Amino acid sequence: MNVTWVRRTHRGLAVAFLAAVVITVIGLSVSGPEWLVYLPLIPLAGLFLSGALMFVRLLRGPQPSSAFGGSAGRVRQVHRWSAVVFVVTVVATVIALARPEPIVWVSYLPLIPLAGLFLSGSFMFVSPWVRARRASR
Repeated sequence: MNVTWVRRTHRGLAVAFLAAVVITVIGLSVSGPEWLVYLPLIPLAGLFLSGALMFVRLLRGPQPSSAFGGSAGRVRQVHRWSAVVFVVTVVATVIALARPEPIVWVSYLPLIPLAGLFLSGSFMFVSPWVRARRASR
């Protein structure tokens, strides 16, 4: 199975998620409608599904030897494990906030792996253009 289309979809969903978060923050800061809070959930669900599909594909099939080589391979591994930690912290947050007396500070825990996802994802998103520009010189 070729996962090129899944990676393209994942990248597009990452951009859509970032745009939805920006729209939500701006909309809520100007006292916009409360339903804006749910706007990022749609691309986030797609990111989760496409990421899970790529993760399962990684576990099932043999990978080329260059898939884990160099700095790009290390960044991809950091991105994958940040995604796993992010999902675990989101589940912990849901459990902590569902209690009768919610533990509110736990809601900030997912921000740490989310920052790692943002930085490593941005690196992987931009690196093909940087490589092409360096090759053209």
